[in-house]
Amino acid sequence: MRLHRTELFRGVMLLSSAGILGPALLSSPVMADPHPRRNVTVLTVNNGQEILVDLSGEGRAVRLACVQAPLAEQKPWSERATAQLRRSLQPGSVVALELRARDVYGRVVARLLKNGADVAAPLLQQGAVFAYDGYLGQCNDLDYDRFERSAKAAQRGVWSVQGGIERPWNLIEASGGRLQP
Repeated sequence: MRLHRTELFRGVMLLSSAGILGPALLSSPVMADPHPRRNVTVLTVNNGQEILVDLSGEGRAVRLACVQAPLAEQKPWSERATAQLRRSLQPGSVVALELRARDVYGRVVARLLKNGADVAAPLLQQGAVFAYDGYLGQCNDLDYDRFERSAKAAQRGVWSVQGGIERPWNLIEASGGRLQP
């Protein structure tokens, strides 16, 4: 799905006015790329889908776009996802942050690239996380569903259980919001 230039401009202006995009993140022309990029330094991995990064001298929580890790209550799956992400993103690593959105918890939602490779791809391929398109079309350009299908067919990770483990978004909804991603 391609956005009309006016819609794209409105989206960027909305993100900018909400304080998500600072001047440093908008260093390239607004219309050049619908997903602005910026290099950031990894401070720590919080869980299987959330990283704390240094963004313009400030610690910011970044949620990996278009994936959903098992919830903390879904052991051992949540621990495995976190461990895999920690192996991939050591503190001090410099990664490219490709902005996608901001979530209801105030986190920047972004795709992360390390040495040009998508950080989430191996998580999906190994069945550590689920593909999740809860960001209103912000995932249409990514091949995450294919990676998930491959893990499911090979019965890797969360797919080693018949039909896969309970989907985290279903647990969050059933809890009435008590559980958080």
